[in-house]
Amino acid sequence: MPDYPFKKTQRLLNACDFKQVFDNNKVKVANSSLLILAKPTEKTSRLGLVIAKKNIPTAVQRNLVKRIARETFRKKHFQKSVDVVFLARNGADKLSRQKLTQIIQNAWDKLDARCKMLEVAEGA
Repeated sequence: MPDYPFKKTQRLLNACDFKQVFDNNKVKVANSSLLILAKPTEKTSRLGLVIAKKNIPTAVQRNLVKRIARETFRKKHFQKSVDVVFLARNGADKLSRQKLTQIIQNAWDKLDARCKMLEVAEGA
């Protein structure tokens, strides 16, 4: 089985990193369960998670959402490096594990496609 570590270099670590993405995001992917904000970067792709207790009340469900988001992020190879903030919305805890995984994987694919389109648009 392949190893997909989630190293410190793959995480947004402090408030300044998160603020940069919130203030300067170029790409958004949204649906009823999640919101993803992204900003192109020269470094390796990094992920920050915002899973509010207000939206997902139980720790078990919050941890499940985080685990799935990290796992799918590690397995996804983005064509362009991005800093990403993943925000879970109200109701994400009501989805089955398989459905949530599928939704998040589709969101990563959309994000990758939109980043590629952004790169083409900025290059033109």
